[in-house]
Order: sequence, then C-alpha cells, then structure tokens
Amino acid sequence: APVVIHEDDDVLVIDKPAGMSFHNDDLVTNLPGVLSTVRALQASGELRGSDYTGELHSVHRLDKITSGILLLAKNERVASWLARQFARRRVHKYYVALSARKPSKKMGTVQGDMAQARRGAYKLTRVEPGESPPAAVTKFASRGVRGASPGGDRPLRMLLMRPLTGKTHQLRVCAKSLGAPVLGDAAYAGGAKSLKSFNDGDENAGGEDRGYLHAAALRVAMPGGNVMDVVCKPTEGREWTHLSAGFHDAWVSCGFDELIGRDEWFGDFAGGLLASRRDELFEDD
Repeated sequence: APVVIHEDDDVLVIDKPAGMSFHNDDLVTNLPGVLSTVRALQASGELRGSDYTGELHSVHRLDKITSGILLLAKNERVASWLARQFARRRVHKYYVALSARKPSKKMGTVQGDMAQARRGAYKLTRVEPGESPPAAVTKFASRGVRGASPGGDRPLRMLLMRPLTGKTHQLRVCAKSLGAPVLGDAAYAGGAKSLKSFNDGDENAGGEDRGYLHAAALRVAMPGGNVMDVVCKPTEGREWTHLSAGFHDAWVSCGFDELIGRDEWFGDFAGGLLASRRDELFEDD
C-alpha cells in the first residue's frame, strides 16, 4: 500500500508501490488507482505515515510498474503551482532502474521523438538536424551491481536516469534504446509473448517479481519560496532489498544518502552529467 514519506502544509509525498496503476484499473483487474487507494486509506485511518484526512489533488503520474516518489497536493492552489513547475521543467527528478543487460554506452544523453509502436508500447525516433527540439531527453549513467537470485548472485546494471522531459514510457524506452531494458518490464524487456502479457494486464516479464524502475529523488521550489528535497530508497522487490549489498553500495556511491539540503545534486557523480543546482529551480522562462 502507499506510504507517506514526507508531509508539510502543502503536500503529501507517497512511496507508490510497483504494480499499482495511477488510474482505477477497471479494464484489467478492477483494482483502484493510487489516488483512490490513498483516499480510502485516509477514510479508514490506515494511511501509514500520516493522519491527514483532507483533500488531495494529483499533479503528476508514474507508470504502473514504477514505484517511488509521487506528489499529492493538499489544495487546488498548490496543485496548480506544482503543475506549472512540471510544465516548465523546473522539477528535478531522478530514477534508478536495474537491467540484466549492459547498456551500449556507460553514460550520456538519449534523445529523440516518441512514437507509438506495437500494442501500446512506444519507440524512440531520430530527430534530424534543423528540426524542432526532441520531445524526449534523458541523461543517464550506469554501473554494475551484483543482484540477488535464487541460485546466487547475478550480474546486473544499475541505471541512474534524469529525465529532462516527461513523455509516456520515456525512461523505459530510453533503457530499451540502450540495449538495457528495465528488468521485469513486460512491454520492453521481452519478446512478443511478453508484450502480449503486458497488454493482458501483466506488467512483469521474465519471471521477475516486479519491474525494476523507481522514482528515487525529486526537488522542486514550493509556493512559499522554499525548496522541497525528497529521497526515497526502493525496498520492494528482491533486487532492491537491503539484502542485495551490490545495489546498496551503488546507491551510497551515487550520493543519494547526502542529497537532502544540498545546493548541488550529483555534481561529483559521472563527471557532473546529471548534476542539478538549487538556483535552476528559480530560473526565468
């Protein structure tokens, strides 16, 4: 169930579970979406991490397979403010993913336009010189980790990704385009059978217990002028658990444990490729 990981006068920030749709999942499982679930937990007094029972408004979304940071505004004024920050690309977001395959390059920028592909999936298309700016831009860096498995450790790659745009399936398509699809992603990590399972409502592929994509860190300027920093370490899924020392070591070495309150994020990681500064949240259009 969703858990509140940060609360102030303006927002609830929850850790969204993997496998929970943003909207009510009427066509597949008839399960409630994340906002409906949170509201039901409020009403029953079972919302972990908060006793807030007031109104809530959604301002952004996460894919069904994606766990992690999701903002919910406590009133329409804050919802409108946050929606503008997302629209102006003033929200700095960072995701972590695992892949069973090594990406075609260790770090860099993946960019292009997004086009509908087979059966609800998307693909990245090339932007020719002189055309309008690409619709999808993602900066990334990768490193090897040792993952848990029933038969012992297996080599995995961790991707740290910073999307500069916000397109549907953007990060999942980014990973696929690098030859390193997200572990357990039925839409992009398997073949035709896996894609059919995705369209039948099963988002997991290859026998994995979840899709390994997680919204791990976010920073945004709030209406009062302060900056909200949120970091959320993934814990759901056997490859994320603290028992997997390889992932834990990678998380620490990236600098996640030192982000809160810092002016610059990830300035010392991957040559500063994914760095963001606090003052960038206040730049004029």
